[in-house]
Amino acid sequence: MAGGAQDARSEIWGAINGKRKKDAAEVFERIIGITDTESKQKAVGASRDYILGNWSAIMNGVRNKEDDIHCSAEGHISHIYADRMSSRPLGWSKTGADKMARLRVYKKNGGDMLTLVRYQKQELPRAAGMEEVICSAEEVLKSERKNRKAQGALAELPVYTIPYTQIRKIAALKNHIWGL
Repeated sequence: MAGGAQDARSEIWGAINGKRKKDAAEVFERIIGITDTESKQKAVGASRDYILGNWSAIMNGVRNKEDDIHCSAEGHISHIYADRMSSRPLGWSKTGADKMARLRVYKKNGGDMLTLVRYQKQELPRAAGMEEVICSAEEVLKSERKNRKAQGALAELPVYTIPYTQIRKIAALKNHIWGL
């Protein structure tokens, strides 16, 4: 490419907007041919494979420019969401798993984490009718007593959850002990 990276981008962009898959493939081959390092050739090859592999979805987006719907989420689930959430799982709560998945998707969509953190620290104006309610300790205790009466004797019992892996271990130990 005589003009460098910008000319290469322009040619690829022109081939995509012109709906010419063959031309896009040829542009990628020319770029690979003049790329000097093997790592950059692999990166260009990966981009080529991605664009040409998703050509029909890209063409759907090009055809429907006026629509505001441009999504290829189904094809990216294993790369973004499932990569951390299932292939190397940790013990996630439902809320934690949801928030982690949203953060991974936000970052992969080009979101800036620093901007997100700054936005979260901003104090937003309260909605109309939302006044701050300050309760005394006496009011809180009174409310707790009322809830305890409504819930009955079970209100004070602790609630335990045992992870599935622990249940399997316990069952295996019991089976082993019973087998003796």
